Amino acid sequence: MERKPFSFWRVARRLGLFWLGLPLIFALGFGGVAISMGAQMILLARDGVTGEAEVIARQIERRRDSDGKESVTYYLRYSYLPEGHAQRQVKRQSVSRRLYDQVQEGQVIPVTYAWTRPERATVDARHDRFGLILFGVFGGIGAVVALGLGGWMISRKLSVLRALRRGEVREARVTGLRRTNVQKNKVQQYVIDWEDAAGQKGSSMMESQASLMHHPIGSVIVVYIDPKTGRGWWEAQI
Repeated sequence: MERKPFSFWRVARRLGLFWLGLPLIFALGFGGVAISMGAQMILLARDGVTGEAEVIARQIERRRDSDGKESVTYYLRYSYLPEGHAQRQVKRQSVSRRLYDQVQEGQVIPVTYAWTRPERATVDARHDRFGLILFGVFGGIGAVVALGLGGWMISRKLSVLRALRRGEVREARVTGLRRTNVQKNKVQQYVIDWEDAAGQKGSSMMESQASLMHHPIGSVIVVYIDPKTGRGWWEAQI
């Protein structure tokens, strides 16, 4: 049988490798914020001095996610004059609901700023620590998911590449259409089972029932066999 032409990008698209970017972006985004917050906390712990800040404005931002759930963030905009400097610094910072409710515009509150970098400051160190933990946890979860998903997806891609490049090409007969427990975009997913010419059983990757109905039980398909693992890959899916 004629071997299917090899295409790296086609394999990557068929196996959904580009979805790996989502947890990576998630991990880098939350992890980057956590690193930035951690660096500021270290700076303030080392070089921080205490001064007075005047609250300029109180702001509330509300956002709704795709499920309609609302999140609320509280902000204080304040100014302070670092010791030894002629220019006041102005900063906008997210704070806890507790602090937000306690202060009013024009009120003077304590501020901690770094004498080496007076633009780095906080009026709610406790809230900052909570944010650091929260972003760190989400960043860590994203990294773990990306590593686990990446390892699984890359191993599958390597298996397909070995099968396409060096694997045996066999005919196989479809033996069944099997429903899975997975839905994609609210569409139930199915796989077809087969037995190839060497008597080896295999299964396809998941697709909708409509996509697989063109290959009824008894029909013949072509599969490529990974020479390392023995797994068969359906030609139409790779």
